Amino acid sequence: MKHIKIQLETTHSEHKTSFPITTSYWQELWDTYTTDFSSVEIHCWKEEPKHMEELEKIASLIQDQNLIIAYTVTLNEENREFLRNNSIDENGGLKWFTLLFYKETTQMLEIGQYGSEISLYGIDEKEAETFKAIFPEDVESEYFKEHLM
Repeated sequence: MKHIKIQLETTHSEHKTSFPITTSYWQELWDTYTTDFSSVEIHCWKEEPKHMEELEKIASLIQDQNLIIAYTVTLNEENREFLRNNSIDENGGLKWFTLLFYKETTQMLEIGQYGSEISLYGIDEKEAETFKAIFPEDVESEYFKEHLM
């Protein structure tokens, strides 16, 4: 499947590694690219109980996967608003390690490393350039014409 992968410049803190220096893209990403998605699977490290508690309240499915807990959240209006407006950690980056967005059963968007690695699937080169434009100018990106999922 065709896709673009974005890699943002990262930093770290005492409690978190490899998170983006800026999350200025977050609201535009939500408003423009997640509206057609039906659900999101959010992976959270077990060492982050504060962030896990928020997800437990809105998850339709919770799976223990050893080191992480995977929360599946149906993207209704209320959950979309919560995730759009409450995903940024006070230390920077996203609260959760990975977010996998689905359109029905097909993964369409992957946000990893607390928001520093982002892949949008099923787009052509022109759409990839438009997507890249929501991120800082110095962002690293690569467009793939083929990808086996």
